[in-house]
Amino acid sequence: MKNIRTIAGIAVAAGFLSCTVTSRGPLRPTPDRDLGGTNAPYYYHAEGIKAATVNGDKAGGLAYFHRAMKADSTYAAAYYEIAEILLETDPAQAVTFSKTAYGLDTANLAYRNQLGRALVMSEQYDEALSIYTRLMRDDPHNPLNYRLLAALYDYKGQPFTALSILDTAEIRLGRIEELSAYKREILVRLRLYDKAVDEAKKLLRDYPYDEDNYRMLGDIYRAMGEDSLALTNYTEALRLEPDDLETLSSLADFYRRANDAEHYLSTLKRLFENDRMSSESKKRIFADITSDLEFYRRNYFSINSLASTLITKYPHDYAVVNLYAMHLIRGGELQQALELYKSFIGIEPDEPEAYRQVIGIESFLERPDSVIEYTDLALARFPDDQELRLTKGYALLTLNDTRGAIRTFRETYRTAKEDSTRSVAAGILGDAYHELGDLHKAYRQYGKALRLDPNNAVVLNNYAYYLSEEGKELEKAAGMSRRANELSPSNATYLDTEGWILYLLGRYEEARTVMQQAVSFDRTGSPVLLFHYGEILYALGDTFMAEIYWKRALEKGYDAEIIRQRQEKGKE
Repeated sequence: MKNIRTIAGIAVAAGFLSCTVTSRGPLRPTPDRDLGGTNAPYYYHAEGIKAATVNGDKAGGLAYFHRAMKADSTYAAAYYEIAEILLETDPAQAVTFSKTAYGLDTANLAYRNQLGRALVMSEQYDEALSIYTRLMRDDPHNPLNYRLLAALYDYKGQPFTALSILDTAEIRLGRIEELSAYKREILVRLRLYDKAVDEAKKLLRDYPYDEDNYRMLGDIYRAMGEDSLALTNYTEALRLEPDDLETLSSLADFYRRANDAEHYLSTLKRLFENDRMSSESKKRIFADITSDLEFYRRNYFSINSLASTLITKYPHDYAVVNLYAMHLIRGGELQQALELYKSFIGIEPDEPEAYRQVIGIESFLERPDSVIEYTDLALARFPDDQELRLTKGYALLTLNDTRGAIRTFRETYRTAKEDSTRSVAAGILGDAYHELGDLHKAYRQYGKALRLDPNNAVVLNNYAYYLSEEGKELEKAAGMSRRANELSPSNATYLDTEGWILYLLGRYEEARTVMQQAVSFDRTGSPVLLFHYGEILYALGDTFMAEIYWKRALEKGYDAEIIRQRQEKGKE
């Protein structure tokens, strides 16, 4: 069934091909004459045409046409011109003016044609059907009338009536390529392939040098499963026009459906080299073929050729650079991807995502010096990006430059506008001060962070854990730890904190329940977590299982002397 927009598009095309016909005489603007006389509507009409058409001032044109209509309410041309402008923005309102113009001059075919277009564009298809039925009768030499009437019947689910109208057009006007192509489209949709082939061959006889006709015949044969005939016609179409975008697209789809990866990708390369195909279409295709990991793995080198074509043609398009970099990363070329992002920053320094990719890769490679270098470069361009400043602070912590990190996080706290960001900065400041042994400042920062964001799970967990290390305010610590786990369930680290605090409070059964969850969710083999679980089991009298977990903690790197002491205690 035809798409509404398709019919509307035909209606717009009909408007471009129709001419303005009025029922009055020639337009001669006479500004020096009395505008209240009989010539007033002519003058305003002419000025409206000048404003709207010559100067591109649609609003000014509308004002003049309304003045013409006011000067003479029977001046049909003014209503017509107003409707023509409104068709672009308000088709339903255009119908009102177009109906008035047509009512004032029913013999004017231009007015009737406009009304038909307005009805189509405002989706009033039944009325449009009536208008175009009369237009086909009264203006039988205009092929667009047949095309639109056929499209309307096609949309209403009456394709055979549409075919009959197109046959009538062929009898009256001879074979017209556009009408014949539409007829063939309907026949293919109805799976009347033999008739569609006959129609396509007739077009080929009449237009033997039009590559579109070979392509369309190829499409029909492909739908019929006649692959060799389809390929023959695609080849002929490309012989006539080697870079025809639609033929190459049809051929690529043909090879894709045939699971012929080699020819599919080589045809895509021709498409990627074709400047008529938009970069957006190329990026979409590339993203699609790389989403199938098995296909990607089997055809990596051919896909690499496509990626190279893209980056060569669009070196300043970050989306293309990112696609190519992701392709390199999948191929194990992480350093090459990194250099590509860095090179892009050199030519397009105002793309923040390129900096993020560089910083992310350098962080993964554990090169904090480079992370700091590129966060500084990015912050020079994007000084309000607090995430970058936080990243720099983390890198400074990695370098054990705690005081430098504190300066960075303080700056983040000072310049951030969102409470959530300031809470993060204050929380990390708390961690940094704790690292320096300044517990007073650490706890003050944690308190500040939680006032800004009571649901900052990281701060809730860390604050609780450090209190538990000191053995102070354990009930407060237990409450914060429990809240952290509510906010971030299934987090083994947070569960370990809560379990250990419950142990310190002597609530061993609760501690075991929580720690069992921690062990089940842990994917790192944390030696601290294993040791804590051993301690809880020992407190519950399960010496055998306690020793098993102490031994596991030792294997994972926990302090050997502490484990030896615990094992000795377990033997007592």
